[in-house]
Order: sequence, then structure tokens, then C-alpha cells
Amino acid sequence: MEESMGGASLPSGPDAKKRCVSYFYESSIDDYYYGQGHPMKPHRIRMAHNLMVHYSLHHRIEINRPFLANPFDIRRFHFEDYVDFLTFVTPKTLSDHSFSRHLKRFNISKDCPLFEFYQSFAGGSIDATVKLNRGDVDIALN
Repeated sequence: MEESMGGASLPSGPDAKKRCVSYFYESSIDDYYYGQGHPMKPHRIRMAHNLMVHYSLHHRIEINRPFLANPFDIRRFHFEDYVDFLTFVTPKTLSDHSFSRHLKRFNISKDCPLFEFYQSFAGGSIDATVKLNRGDVDIALN
């Protein structure tokens, strides 16, 4: 007999107490390639998400789509000139040679995500932190 799901929780830890889990996921994660040397490997995130769905873990956790953080929030964690550049760059300006110095400085290639994608990642991290600090969840993943 299968145990009742009891909402967004998973039994874990040595005490087998149910933990409330909040998971932030943006489906467009693997639309971008960060480059061979970059530590971000979006296909791994997509694979982990697919495993969660395949093993029906998505029924036992709270799944959220991240909100878009505003530039002010992102500037709290990144240099202002970097955030300003990200808010300005577009697919058209990426091919403009006058930006090549900035592209190299900030390690941005032609198929790197644009600012909305960074806003989504930051928004998920901020949301996860808020949920943890308020005690709404025991575990938060972004």
C-alpha cells in the first residue's frame, strides 16, 4: 500500500520526518550553451528534471517557475557594470564588433542567454531563499 503523499514533502534524514521541498525550474534552461570551459551545464539540469518526473517525484514536491528578478536585485550580488551590460545586450548587439571587448571581459558568447534568463535564475534563488528564511519549506532547489 502506497503512503499518502501529504502534499509537497519527502521523507528524508535519519528521523524519516517529511521535509517540505520547493523546486524552482525554468524549462528554457537548455536553450543555451555556455561554452566548453564554463561550469554551467544546462543539459544536466534538464536530465535531473526529467529523472524527477520519470520517478514521479514531482508529485511529492512543490514545483515553481522562478519570477524575473529586477536589475536592482541582481546588482546586490553582481557588479553594476556587468548588470548594466547584460540589460543592454541583445542578439543584434552581440554581433556588433564594438562590443567584443565587453563580451570577452564578461565571458559572453553569441549563444549565451540574454538578461531575461539571468533574471529568471536570480529570481529562483531569491524565491528559494525567502521560502527557507520564512520557514515555508525545509529544502529549496533552484
